[in-house]
Amino acid sequence: MKELEWFFPEDLAHVPDLLGLKGMVPHGGGTGILKSGTGRINGLIDLSRLPLGYFRALNSKIEIGASQTYSELIKNIRRIDPGHILVKAVGGSANTPLRNRITVGGSIALFPPWSDLMGPLIALGADVSLIGKNKNNVNVAEYASNRDLVKGNLITGVSFELKSRLSYYYRESRTSVDYPAFTVTILLNKPDDAIVDPRVVISGCTGRFKRLDELEEYLKGKSAREIDVTGAVSFLNVDFPSKKNMTPEYLKHLAGVQVERGLESLLKG
Repeated sequence: MKELEWFFPEDLAHVPDLLGLKGMVPHGGGTGILKSGTGRINGLIDLSRLPLGYFRALNSKIEIGASQTYSELIKNIRRIDPGHILVKAVGGSANTPLRNRITVGGSIALFPPWSDLMGPLIALGADVSLIGKNKNNVNVAEYASNRDLVKGNLITGVSFELKSRLSYYYRESRTSVDYPAFTVTILLNKPDDAIVDPRVVISGCTGRFKRLDELEEYLKGKSAREIDVTGAVSFLNVDFPSKKNMTPEYLKHLAGVQVERGLESLLKG
């Protein structure tokens, strides 16, 4: 087994140079490395001494440091909004020991197909902050779609608007601690019974995620009484790869059922 070199920066200004070295990988919770192994890694950049563990709720905006663990994220957001979509989604992810290790930044950067974090962040329109090759803020959907933004960059945080929304989250899994085959995230508001700003995201599908734009357009501006929930599922323009004991057709059927149930609970409840 080869020996890995560790680096322990205490200033974010030192990180870009380290990222430029061949085979350097950031180390937060370490759970991603457990899955991928160390075969292509020459060194690890320990993030524990960097100021990335923050959580701020200021001026109708939430800012979360990349080193926040899932457990810390749940605790902090629950204080502000116990029914927030991230509380629902991340609270059911993995198990307690893993939630105490998995970090927000690492989970975004790796975006595994079983992610419980990315669907809600995409629906929230979150931005990620980067340092390294690109020093700027990037929409999380763009980051997830462009792997060039992953290479040579470190996520320092993620932010999104703090806004009251009705929300629904579903993870398709055999047990509560199993990886989900897919997830469904639905956000919307309906002041005066008119649907405003609907957002529907499926993760775990072909392409890793899909925002259901056509369904959102169908919902927008209508009252709950005008919505044919069963008909709305016809806008499910999403495909799935085969997964263990599940065909693409079966997964699409299951996703359609859950979108229908989610809309029913939000619109008719």
